[in-house]
Amino acid sequence: MNVRHLILGFAAVVAGANMPSPAAAAIINGSATGINSPATTITFDEVVLPQGTAVTNQFAASGVSFSPQMYYSPQTGFPNINGNDVGNWWGSSPLQFSVTLAFTNLQTAAAFALASNSTSYTFEALLGGSTVDSFSTNVGNGSANNFYGFSGISFDSIRLTSNAGDYFLLDNVQLGTVGAVPEPSTWAMLILGFAGVGYMAYRRRSPAALAVA
Repeated sequence: MNVRHLILGFAAVVAGANMPSPAAAAIINGSATGINSPATTITFDEVVLPQGTAVTNQFAASGVSFSPQMYYSPQTGFPNINGNDVGNWWGSSPLQFSVTLAFTNLQTAAAFALASNSTSYTFEALLGGSTVDSFSTNVGNGSANNFYGFSGISFDSIRLTSNAGDYFLLDNVQLGTVGAVPEPSTWAMLILGFAGVGYMAYRRRSPAALAVA
């Protein structure tokens, strides 16, 4: 076996050791805790806004932005909806029945606590605007099992739609990723690139070494 084969074999072993293990795809439908070991949880205390402020990208640095017509709406009295949170209303009626949570970084797991009347909602995990997974369920306002989301798939946003045109509040947005993490294919390309550079350096050194001998 020559040096080239040794380098490529080593690169393959290292790539296998560093590539994230694929997680089983799963929906999070009425969980008491949300995702396992979130990297961060956005509580909407990170940036304190006046009540009724339209919320779009004020929390982008924390990891999430919202489509228009979401409002800073401090509420209490609902499980997992504590203090500062956001909702689809300001005034006397809902203003938007669908909202998209756009994540600053690609996610493989994300969830949030949601409170509403006991009506039907649809949740969609999106990647580049296309739906990669979805489910529908009833959402109430008194249960502590009120985290909804996705895990085990790649997505960059979640779209939440009230199928009955209802009020809703959300809080405690959990993210599995807070920084850009290379995809498995990127890890492999980087490692093979380093191996190639090492092999070329070896080839350049070889004639000089032979001449000295």
